[in-house]
Amino acid sequence: MPEAQGPCKMRDRDGQGGGMPVSGMTHLSLFSGIGGLDLAAEWAGFKTVGQCEFADYPTKVLENHWPNVPKWRDIHDLSGNAFRDKTGIERPTVISGGFPCQPHSVAGKRKASCDERDLWPEMRRVISEIAPRWVVGENVRGLLSSEDGRFFRGILRDFAYMGYDVGWCTYGAADVGAIHKSCLLYTSDAADDK
Repeated sequence: MPEAQGPCKMRDRDGQGGGMPVSGMTHLSLFSGIGGLDLAAEWAGFKTVGQCEFADYPTKVLENHWPNVPKWRDIHDLSGNAFRDKTGIERPTVISGGFPCQPHSVAGKRKASCDERDLWPEMRRVISEIAPRWVVGENVRGLLSSEDGRFFRGILRDFAYMGYDVGWCTYGAADVGAIHKSCLLYTSDAADDK
């Protein structure tokens, strides 16, 4: 396994290090796709309490597997108030999401912040309004070098501004037993209430 990059000792929003609560752990999924991160969160003991997915087919999959979970089709319609009104929950334990990778992929034009599909600003807004204890982000490795590294530095700066400590690492598909080539960037962000 690759070694983690960035800060390794993180604290959650309530100032606690490591460890997970025994019960009451909740999860809001952004850019849910067909629910891969949702399944992982549930296997880890979290209850998925909201999902946001734009595409039709993945939404049908989510509806089939999570019929009673509140859903938003457009990230622009998901706000802190909308989340609280629809779920009755003040804030989830964790928000997970992989905002669209096309603006950052080395296989594309790499327009980054100039690409209309760049939805990091919307993910940042939702995180800021809902203020979860933890954030788990996923994207392609190209995010690290997008705009000569300025885009990723901006994400780190955004998290710091919101009061989160950030750690990140990259994993290749082969690192988890897959036979195809791909590499994903994961961030784990813990907020610190001071």
